[in-house]
Amino acid sequence: MTRLGEITSEANPLSPAPPPSWFRGVIQGKTRIALAWIFVAILGFTAREYPTWPGITLCLIGATLRFWASGYLRKDSRPAVGGPYAYVRNPLYLGTYLMALGVALSVESWALLAATTVLFAVIYHYIILDEETKLRRIFGEPYSVYCTAVPRFFPRLLPAFLPAHRKALDAVNPDLEHRQYSWSISMKNKSYEAYASFAGLVGLVAALAFAWKLLG
Repeated sequence: MTRLGEITSEANPLSPAPPPSWFRGVIQGKTRIALAWIFVAILGFTAREYPTWPGITLCLIGATLRFWASGYLRKDSRPAVGGPYAYVRNPLYLGTYLMALGVALSVESWALLAATTVLFAVIYHYIILDEETKLRRIFGEPYSVYCTAVPRFFPRLLPAFLPAHRKALDAVNPDLEHRQYSWSISMKNKSYEAYASFAGLVGLVAALAFAWKLLG
């Protein structure tokens, strides 16, 4: 479920062209929900063992990233640059990806992990490009500056601590209040759903493993 502000993302002048209109029709509506159910269905056949701690930890990291990012999402005239948005333009999608990888890792299903990576890359690449077009139209030049300063999906940690990087973010959004985590904004964005999803996924994997052991 994507909110317009969820991808305080990219769109520099050299970025790839937005997806064609036919693809917008594919990724809109219930397509992503269907993909989630496909993931769960595949999980049902692969979760033969109880979830392992490395996978659980990775899934929790993804949920925490989503929770953290939700406290900086303001639907206004300026891009979000606080918290994780200083390091990566799409922390919510990155968090979702880490959660999915964590689940696949927790059941030690390398096929599911590979399939998740490929599907995520194909589908969400175009979802992000489509949203970038909207955000460029909404935020204008500050958004282009933000795209130059912050990577799209994989965080670039070191520049975030350099004065030049902070100066670029100040040019994008100088409002210091937007650099502070807001519990009210977080709750408005339903940040608690991140941990609820984490608990549900881990619980589902454990329940499936238990069921397979009973059948075996």
